[in-house]
Amino acid sequence: MIDVEKLISYSDDLVEVLKDKRDINNLTRCFQHFNDLRSHCDADSNEVHRLLREYEEKIEACKKKTEQAKLEVADGAEMESICRRNTKKSLKKNVDLKRSLAKRRKNLGFQILRWAEHV
Repeated sequence: MIDVEKLISYSDDLVEVLKDKRDINNLTRCFQHFNDLRSHCDADSNEVHRLLREYEEKIEACKKKTEQAKLEVADGAEMESICRRNTKKSLKKNVDLKRSLAKRRKNLGFQILRWAEHV
């Protein structure tokens, strides 16, 4: 259950804090930075999804080529091995990209937190 008295007390404290114009400006700036960070994260996420689709299409194309090669070439095991290596390379690139984007997102978060501490 919500403690109404605590809620009223919190609301009163918030009103007192927001009476100061500087506090409102700081809060507005923090909110803007939050929105900027969210926008960057969304863009990064969209890019990752786009690249994932691209890699999935490449993997699918590789599988189709492998199947076609199996029909045309007597030694299908060798072709499967080649496709498996290419698939592993594609997946490794994808994982590396995800890690890079996650690190970038984390760094942006830390930058905003440091900025907010100095405001």
